[in-house]
Amino acid sequence: MMTGQAIKNGAATLHEAGIDSAQLDAELLVAHVLGRDRAWILAHDDHELDDPQTDLFHTLVARRANREPLVHLTGTREFYGLDMLITPDVLTPRVETEQMVEWAIKYAPQNSRLIDIGTGSGAIAVAIARLRPDLTVTATDISERELSVARQNIGQHKVKIELLQSDLWSNVDGQFKTIVTNLPYLRDDAKTELMPEVQREPSVALFGGSDGLDLYRRFLHDLPAHLAPGGYLFTECDPWQHADLISEAAKFGLTPVEQGYFILGFQLRAG
Repeated sequence: MMTGQAIKNGAATLHEAGIDSAQLDAELLVAHVLGRDRAWILAHDDHELDDPQTDLFHTLVARRANREPLVHLTGTREFYGLDMLITPDVLTPRVETEQMVEWAIKYAPQNSRLIDIGTGSGAIAVAIARLRPDLTVTATDISERELSVARQNIGQHKVKIELLQSDLWSNVDGQFKTIVTNLPYLRDDAKTELMPEVQREPSVALFGGSDGLDLYRRFLHDLPAHLAPGGYLFTECDPWQHADLISEAAKFGLTPVEQGYFILGFQLRAG
């Protein structure tokens, strides 16, 4: 089967399954099967897939039609211009989260310490470390399976990051000038509202209690012991949660300095 015909057939199957990105997904699946980038396969629509490649493509299209996330089929996701290994054990990094990286890079003082709490795939920490090699970066997660994925991304991008297995602050020592975190913030009752693909993400990385902010409350309670005076915190939550999270953060001396659609930035008052 030629590349162009494979894309056409795959897109038709995915469109029939109700997938909005059917054409793009079919192109990316062909690219994955061939080990090429999307630009190459679009320029070579007369390239012929051999029988094993054709069989693999059909299998992947069927799984995608069953609403398996594309990233779980290809194993990679671009984040802040970097290809990240992603497995079903970790949350797929979202484009909205790139603003957290942008602000951390902007605000983190030169040659200071930064920590990523609940790093998952390590995407946030790796992107920051690539762009700010002057920083001493630490990343934590409660799960060894997630730390294993982060470790592979750290190795792939050749950055220096200390990894710690820790339930929030439980194994963290010392203070940091910058803290970043993307903790679970969905309401526990929100699962039925999610797209089928999102429902396949690890629940532990999605849900944060009745209002979604339970983990953030635990996180903020011990944060003052680890954030240096004048230091910065960058977090993510749903826009409708911003007012509540800003109110919670104020109890611990944190003042907003940036507010995006999903990302919030705070500074800890000095003294």
